[in-house]
Amino acid sequence: MTESIVVKPDMLKFAKFATILVIVLTLGQASTGLSSSYGYDVAASHAYAAQLGLVACIAIVALVIMSKSENKKLKGMSFGLATVWILQYGLGEMFSGMAWISLIHAVLAMAIFGHALALMRVISAEHASHSQ
Repeated sequence: MTESIVVKPDMLKFAKFATILVIVLTLGQASTGLSSSYGYDVAASHAYAAQLGLVACIAIVALVIMSKSENKKLKGMSFGLATVWILQYGLGEMFSGMAWISLIHAVLAMAIFGHALALMRVISAEHASHSQ
């Protein structure tokens, strides 16, 4: 007996919304990170956005797995985004007092932003192929 796996497009749609949230949070992180270097006290906003982004990245992984999609690229990219966000979050927590770490932090943020945009495209293509 061959069992056909039915992909759940609703889960992909929710993963798409969570990816949009990650993109917006990354832009917000950039603005609060730059604002703090000009003397504004936005550390709490920066930390809350980082925590929310971490939850959103983990949710993306869970939603992609729950969608039962067989797209290995989609799964790999969602795990990659969560991994880099966890690394970024850890660097922010451990080295918040060191000014030079912001150079690494900023480059990782740009990588997260680009990766989230690419993931958005993959999710959209997968969602389109299964929502007919």
